[in-house]
Amino acid sequence: MATDSLSSRPHPAVLEEALARANWSARDLAKNLNPRLNAMGHPTVDLTAGYKWLRGHVPRSPAVRDVVVVVLTEATGHRYTSTEMWGSQYPSADAAETGETEELLGPLPLESVLRTAAAWTGGNAEPALVHSSADEKLSAAVWDATRQAPARLLTGRSSGEFVAPEFVDMLSEQLAALRRLDDRTGGGPLSQRQARHALHDSLTLIHDGQYSAPTGTRLLQHAAGAAQLAGWMSFDAGLAPASHRYQLLAIRIARAADDTTTVSNALGMLAYQHAAGGDPNLALRFAYAAVEHAKGALPLVQARAWGRLATAQAAAGNLDGFRRATDQCRRLIQNRHADDPPSLYYLTPQQIDAESGQALVDLAAHVPGKRTLLLREAADLLSPIADQGPSTGFRRSGILHGIHLVRASIGARDPEATAHWITTLAHHVPHVQSTRCRTLLTTVRTKAGNPLRAAGRTDALDAISRALSST
Repeated sequence: MATDSLSSRPHPAVLEEALARANWSARDLAKNLNPRLNAMGHPTVDLTAGYKWLRGHVPRSPAVRDVVVVVLTEATGHRYTSTEMWGSQYPSADAAETGETEELLGPLPLESVLRTAAAWTGGNAEPALVHSSADEKLSAAVWDATRQAPARLLTGRSSGEFVAPEFVDMLSEQLAALRRLDDRTGGGPLSQRQARHALHDSLTLIHDGQYSAPTGTRLLQHAAGAAQLAGWMSFDAGLAPASHRYQLLAIRIARAADDTTTVSNALGMLAYQHAAGGDPNLALRFAYAAVEHAKGALPLVQARAWGRLATAQAAAGNLDGFRRATDQCRRLIQNRHADDPPSLYYLTPQQIDAESGQALVDLAAHVPGKRTLLLREAADLLSPIADQGPSTGFRRSGILHGIHLVRASIGARDPEATAHWITTLAHHVPHVQSTRCRTLLTTVRTKAGNPLRAAGRTDALDAISRALSST
């Protein structure tokens, strides 16, 4: 547990006011701190820690102090600083002042984008401390990013170390290995840090290396892919604002490299994240943009964009729109090419089944007249990946879609199926570092509590509780 030191009551009134604005108790504050601290690889705080802070204690950990400021800023819409919250002897860290769209609005030269990316991935950067922006500002930043000017041909410094094409091949292999690691273990602190290093190293080579124009373009494409992966890992760690910032960087750099695949894919990831976060309107906006930018690209790239649109339509409760987008995705995915982008290796008919199953569970809540049929269809689609995903290299995906299968079982009022899948998930949870999965599992465990207790299946609840406590 993180510990506190007693201070001469710096500004406990500010903390009290912020909690009142957020309509949070001190325990609510701790509950919102701990996922971020966990994503940073720091010890969590006791649920009673906030009461001590209200009495004048100050967290010894700079991370705890900064995270308190960030989560209360997000919860209240009022920008707090560490100095304001804890006193002048605790100035705000630069990282705690970063906004997700900061320095990424308006027309920007590539040099400025790369400079921002390098600073953001340096040793002092901390994704857990990024502030979210208003939806309008994020939309504007995404629009600006998709209009990033193409770069002139890059050839690096004449006196820099030579970057051979084979060296970029090696970087691509490392990024592919990191994607596979994410499939198995999720966005843990170590994986996030490695993705940031991959991005930072590629930016250093772009700035300091000597290379041919084709290699310069490949380095930009590699940097865009690394930024996109870092964003995905941040989302899996429950750090949505940082994820948005990485995706903005990915779109900017990809546009400069004329990399349509990464632009469309990053837009689709933004759509998926906002659908999962309960903002279907913004999800639809980004999903339609992904489809638009994928026009003329390889069929698999277009399929990925249409799949994201299907998810956004489901979040908005549009069953017909979901069906049309899913049909288009399935049609396109059948037309594969030898030069399909390596980043879409995971996009198979089975993956589309799993994503569709999750969407159908969401749709069941919007279309009560078809609820039973939709939940049955969802269960049929989700069962294979929930059962086989952990053993096929997609453990995190198996757990995620198993969670949605549990949701379908709860909705279908089937306690035996609920108990079966919760128990199945319990075996795999300790092996995955995914704040998103743990958060969703905690939610479904609560929803399943009364039905499972009534059915005499408290063994399933005990199993998932033990699994969650071990992560």
